[in-house]
Amino acid sequence: MNKEQYWKENVVFIVKLLLTWFIFTFGLSTFAANFLNNFEFFGVKIGFFLANQGSILFFILIIYIYIKKISKLDKKYSISE
Repeated sequence: MNKEQYWKENVVFIVKLLLTWFIFTFGLSTFAANFLNNFEFFGVKIGFFLANQGSILFFILIIYIYIKKISKLDKKYSISE
């Protein structure tokens, strides 16, 4: 087992998820809110939705993706809890 390679892959994936989180949180729901408020989703402006409920759903999705990826990485390097 190569612990250094395992942690390198883990950290690279975490950085990718954090960048995705940053872009979604500050890019879409903050900087693009005025543009997104021109559109509606079930009667609610998209900018408002993304800044509130959409962000929570996106964070849950990020956690799910992380769990799936790390499970595969654990199997690849034969790591168990």
